[in-house]
Amino acid sequence: MSKDSGQDTQPPKKFELGHLGSLNQVIKALGKVIRAMAADEIDSQKGARLCNGLGIMRTCLETATLQRLQERLDDLQGEVAQRSDINGIAGHDCEAQRAH
Repeated sequence: MSKDSGQDTQPPKKFELGHLGSLNQVIKALGKVIRAMAADEIDSQKGARLCNGLGIMRTCLETATLQRLQERLDDLQGEVAQRSDINGIAGHDCEAQRAH
């Protein structure tokens, strides 16, 4: 007796997310998980756990990016204040000049 039914009996393809080092990669992974759940490639419970974890990673990466931006803005603000002090101009006393 042959168990060959004429169909491929390949094992299911392993689901992999890839590298998750940047915000863009995490966002792409979220999309991949959602598409895999929709296509029934992965169990919805497993997909929900993955989406939850990826959402947390996304929040952490966004927070880190915002902190870096805030530090950079603070540095730039300090540079502007130093230039104003060097030129003898108080930063808050400067008015924007308009062409009439």
